[in-house]
Amino acid sequence: MKVLFDNGGLKAVTIKRAPLMNGYILIAETVNKNVHVMTSQREESNTPRAFKTIDAAAANAQKIGFKKLSIDFT
Repeated sequence: MKVLFDNGGLKAVTIKRAPLMNGYILIAETVNKNVHVMTSQREESNTPRAFKTIDAAAANAQKIGFKKLSIDFT
């Protein structure tokens, strides 16, 4: 996801509550209005990465390069 961000392909990121995963996930929006969920490197390729806290998810978004993010509690 960092490579896509560095190349200008991502424009926004949202932290969303994931009750079935007991945590939060990161959802990135591309410049083409597509959405991508951050996936785990240790699990199967399509398994979303779950963060236990909003702070952990925000720190990961910052590590990717995002300066702003939104949080969706719905």
